[in-house]
Amino acid sequence: MGCANIADPMKKGLVFFIALIGTPLHAQDFRQTVVVTAAARPVELGSVTRTMTIVTRQQIEALPVHSIADVLRLASSIDVRARGTRGVQTDFALRGATFGQMLMLVDGVRLNDAQSGHHNGDIPVPLDLVERIEILYGPGSSLFGADAVGGTINVVTRRESNESGAVEGGSFGLVAGRGQADVSRGELRESAGVSFDRSDGFMYDRDFKQATVRSRTALGTRTGLSLSYQWKEFGANNFYGGNAPSREWTNQTLLTADHRFGELGGWSIDGQVSYRTHGDRFVFNQLTPALSDNRHRTHAVLVSANGSRPVAGRGSLTLGVEGGGDWIRSTNLGDHETARISAYGEWRQDVAGVQLESLLRVDTYDEFGTSWNPSLGAGWWATPSVRLRGSVGRAFRVPTFTERYYSDPANLAREDVGPETSWAEEAGADVILRGGWLLQTSVFTRQDHDVIDWLRQTAADRWQTYNVRDVDTLGFEIGIQKSLGSGVFVHAQYTAIDIDAAAVDQLSKYVLDYAPHSLAAAVAVPLPGGFRMAPRVEYRRRSRSTGTSDYVLLDTRLGRRINRTFDLFVDGTNLFDVEYQEIAGVAMPGAAVSVSLAIATP
Repeated sequence: MGCANIADPMKKGLVFFIALIGTPLHAQDFRQTVVVTAAARPVELGSVTRTMTIVTRQQIEALPVHSIADVLRLASSIDVRARGTRGVQTDFALRGATFGQMLMLVDGVRLNDAQSGHHNGDIPVPLDLVERIEILYGPGSSLFGADAVGGTINVVTRRESNESGAVEGGSFGLVAGRGQADVSRGELRESAGVSFDRSDGFMYDRDFKQATVRSRTALGTRTGLSLSYQWKEFGANNFYGGNAPSREWTNQTLLTADHRFGELGGWSIDGQVSYRTHGDRFVFNQLTPALSDNRHRTHAVLVSANGSRPVAGRGSLTLGVEGGGDWIRSTNLGDHETARISAYGEWRQDVAGVQLESLLRVDTYDEFGTSWNPSLGAGWWATPSVRLRGSVGRAFRVPTFTERYYSDPANLAREDVGPETSWAEEAGADVILRGGWLLQTSVFTRQDHDVIDWLRQTAADRWQTYNVRDVDTLGFEIGIQKSLGSGVFVHAQYTAIDIDAAAVDQLSKYVLDYAPHSLAAAVAVPLPGGFRMAPRVEYRRRSRSTGTSDYVLLDTRLGRRINRTFDLFVDGTNLFDVEYQEIAGVAMPGAAVSVSLAIATP
C-alpha cells in the first residue's frame, strides 16, 4: 500500500484549517498550561516535545458526550471502536496501532487489563469527576512501560467540584442518572460521584446496564486515597464473532494511595501504590450457557516511587522505580501469573532556548525477559508564536492472557506468542495564529515488529494468534482550536494514516482494520433566547480486509438554563441515522434522542 493516496486529503485539510484563521495572541497561555502525562513530573505544555491533545472540563460539559469513550471522539487520531453506546465496551486505537498497543491511565495509574485489551475501556470514573483528559501520542514505554506504542491516554480526575446531579431519559428505553458531592473539614476533603444508565437496546441482545462510583479522600496537600468501582451487564450479540446471542458481565475495582514525601537531600520524593481487580463473565451462547460460560478474574498490584531534583540551572533529573505483577484465575484461560520490576530515568534541560529531554526505562519480566526503551526529544520556540518539536522512541507490548490461552468456538490462542516491539519518530509544530487560534501539525512514522494478530484461512476456521507481522505506519495530523470564553469554543482535527503490513496468506482480524482518514470537529456557541448549542461531527474512512467504508456521524446538544437551579438539555446522536460498524460485524444504533434535567452549578 503506497503513501501517495494521503497527499490530496492532507492538502485539502490544510487549506480548510488555514481558512478558519481570523488577529495577535501571546503564546503565554499555551506555554504555561501544566500537563502531567508528558513527563515524569508535571511540565508546561510549551516544553513538551511530543504531540498532545487536551480535552478540557469546559468541552466535556458543553458537548453531547455521556462517557469517556464519547469524549475521546474529539481526537481524530484516536479510532474509537465501540460495541455499543455510552462506553459499554470500546476499543481505542491510536495513530493506526492496534487496540492493544495503547496505554490507559487514571491519574497516572495503569488501567490496562492483562486478560484482554477489550477491557481497557472499562474506566471506573464517572464523567462528572473528570477534570480533563490528556492524550500523548507516540511511544511512551520509556516512561510508562508496556503497551504505550500508539499513545497514552490519561484521565485526570477533579480535585474540587460543586454539588450537582442530573436525570435523563431517551430512545431505546434509556434511563440514566448521575450526581456528585464535595465536602471538606479542615485538612480533610472528600469528593465522590456516581453514575448509572440502562437501555433496552436498539436490537435483540444489545441491552445494557452499568454503574460507576468513585471516591477520593485528600489529607492535606500531600496524601490522597482513591477508590473506584464499575459494574456492567450487556448483551454481546456477535461482539467476538460467531453470530451467537452472547452476554457479558464485567466489574472493576481500583484502589490507589499516593503521598508526597517532600524534600530529601535535594530530591523531591513521591510514592504511589495501587491495586486493581477486574471480573469478566462471558457467555458465548445464551441458548447453551452451560457449554460456553467463561469466568475470569484478573488482579494487578503496582508500587512506585520517584525522585526529582533540579540540575544545571534550567534542567531537572528524575529517577524512578516500579514493581508489580498481574495474575488471573479463569475457567477458560486457566491460572497464570506474571511479575515485573522496572527502573527509569528522565533528564530535561533548556539549552539556549531549546528544550531537550532524554529518557530510558528498563522493564524485566519473569516470563518475557528484559526490554530497554530509550527516547529523545527536542523543542524550540523559533518565534514567540511558533514552536518546532521532534522526538524518537522505542516501545513494546507484552501479550495478554487472552492472546496466549483463550479458546472458544470462534477463537484459539497460541501460548508461544511473544512481545511486540516498535520504533517511532515524529516532527511537528505548534503555532499561535492571529485571533487566538492554536494550530498544531505533526508528521509521524512507526515501525512495529512481531505484531500479534488473529488469523484464519477461511470463515469456517477459528482465529489463532501469531507474531506474524512487521507493520510500517506513516501519518499526518493537523488540528486547530480556539476558546472564546463563556463556554464558547471551536475544535477540529484531521488525521491521515497509511499502513504497510507484511503480507500473509490468511485473513486478518485486527491489524488491517484501521481508519486511513479521520476528521473530528466540534463547536459550542450561544443562541438567541438563552439557548446553547454544541454540534459534533465525526468522519471516518474505515479500511478492512473485507473492503473500505465511509460514514459521517452528527451529534448535537441543545441546552438552556430554565431558572437559577436547573439546566435542560436535549441530545441527539447519529442524527443522519447512518448504518455503520466500528467493529466488524457489530451493528451500531441509528438516530436517538435523550432529554436530561441537571442541577445548575455556579
